[in-house]
This record gives sequence, C-alpha cells and structure tokens, in this order.
Amino acid sequence: MSEHHEYEKNKAKVEALLFATNGLTIEEISKRTGLRKKEIEKILEELEMEYLDESKGVHVVNEGDIWKMSVKPEHTPNVKDLLPPEMPRGLIKTLAIIAAKKPIKQSTVVKIRGNKAYGHIKKLEKMGFITSEKHGTTQLLDLTEKFFDYFQVVESELKKQIKQEDKERIERIESEEEQYQQKT
Repeated sequence: MSEHHEYEKNKAKVEALLFATNGLTIEEISKRTGLRKKEIEKILEELEMEYLDESKGVHVVNEGDIWKMSVKPEHTPNVKDLLPPEMPRGLIKTLAIIAAKKPIKQSTVVKIRGNKAYGHIKKLEKMGFITSEKHGTTQLLDLTEKFFDYFQVVESELKKQIKQEDKERIERIESEEEQYQQKT
C-alpha cells in the first residue's frame, strides 16, 4: 500500500471521528486511531482547509483543545430544529459532578455547585441524562443510558476520565456531610 493511500485512510479515520462525536482533543483522536500527534495535527489542518470550500455545508473547527465538525453558521437556520441543544456550561459542570461520583446525593451536588444546582438537576432529569430517587431527606442522583450514549462514554471507563482532585473534593464533602449527620 502506498504512503499516500495510508495517509488518506488515516485522514478518513479522523474525519469519521469528528463527524460521529461532539468533538475530541488530539489526545483522544490519538488513542482511538493510534496516530501520532504531529500526523493528527497535519490531518486536522488539512481537513479544516478542505471544509472551508463554499460548497460545503459543514466545517472543521478548533475550540480550545477540542476539534469538531459543525454546521456552518449560514446553514444553521435550516437545521437548527434538528440539532441537539447545546448545554450551558453551568449545566455541564453540574452533570460532571454527578458523573464523577455516581450515584451521588443531591445535597452533595448542591454543596459543591450552590443553589443553582437544584434547577440544573431538574433540567438534567427532564433531558433524560440523570435519574433521581428518594434517599432519606435528600435525593440520590445517577446517570442514565442516554448520558452514556450522548457523550459516547463507556460506563467502565467513566471513573478513569474524572480528574483526581475532583474525586477528592467530592469525597471530602461527602465525609463532612456524614460527620454532620452523625452529630445530629
């Protein structure tokens, strides 16, 4: 197989990943494809240029560390009702806390995120990303299959993707909560 043919196959792999996800970092692309960072950077730059063509309805964009494929702004009105809603950053942060320690008490999430977490939890439950069931004087929150499908995360891999300092912070708050409950 020629070197050019191999490169085109690798480019197609990266393009398919961008199309099938809400965006990935170069490191995530590398893990999924086995390609080196330099080769991925070259492919992404090339894809970015190819999709600038006016005849294309989508483009490849870089948002911070994330590379993704999205609808070009001039075509958004035609597809807006078909696209999944973008989640506000605060909602994602609340969902990340729940994902980090699932199942987790609602009271712990509120201590970390503040009173705005109540609204976030209701919205996340309505969207189908979490479940909520009575647990003593609070609710116990957990993730649904929709969460794993939407974010394309395998449940067994979830804990590995959560930052250690976030896990420690949640455990500290849960420990303080238990100590408080034992005193009362």
